[in-house]
Amino acid sequence: MCKTTVLAQNKNITIAQCNNCKVLNIWRSGVLMNFSFDQFDAFYMATKKLDFDDYLEHRPDGREVVILSTPFPDISLVFTREEWYEFFTKIDEALYMKRVYEIVYY
Repeated sequence: MCKTTVLAQNKNITIAQCNNCKVLNIWRSGVLMNFSFDQFDAFYMATKKLDFDDYLEHRPDGREVVILSTPFPDISLVFTREEWYEFFTKIDEALYMKRVYEIVYY
């Protein structure tokens, strides 16, 4: 079993890295996303400047959401406005802490 280090966390999201495998895990609402360090950086760069309002859609109940596609056509990530900002705040925190750990431990 890998030893993990939590980089960012709140009641809805946990971002942790595996110290042995060099994998980052994002735990969110019943979804676990795994990224290599390079994939995580690429995901961040591809999504960090997306503005919620530019990709706004409506769920059948009328609630505003953004839907991010994944490499699997039948699986998408759905975010409300609050979840969107919370998600990217935690990613920013995780990247910061990842860099801190790299400086301190490597």
